[in-house]
Amino acid sequence: MEAAARQAQLEGDIRGFPDGYQTLVGERGITLSGGQRQRAALGRALLVEAPVLVLDDALASVDNTTAAGILHTVRQQRNRTVLMISHQLSAAAACDRILVLEEGRLVQEGTHRELLDRSGTYRRLWDREKAEELQAA
Repeated sequence: MEAAARQAQLEGDIRGFPDGYQTLVGERGITLSGGQRQRAALGRALLVEAPVLVLDDALASVDNTTAAGILHTVRQQRNRTVLMISHQLSAAAACDRILVLEEGRLVQEGTHRELLDRSGTYRRLWDREKAEELQAA
């Protein structure tokens, strides 16, 4: 359990709980933040040795540093397929294969580099995300 918590970037939070791993967090983790609940769910998923792991917006409620740690964990998964659904292109960029959906239809497929090298939805979204990051800085 401790290894799964470490992989899910939750270990530091657990150390800060009054009773560590024995802390009661309430039904459905009511006392946890959104990011803590999300990382707890990831930790539980990592404990199960299923051949397929589906992550649906697993980085939505975490900061960039935590997201990078989670992406590292996901990339280290062996003997399983990880299907990551995300609106964050930085998460998609870390994947081996990217499927781009638009209005429920598959419009592009490839690696991050392949998709950047051609025009289309992915390149347009990537350019917009990078422009927004520059404006925010």
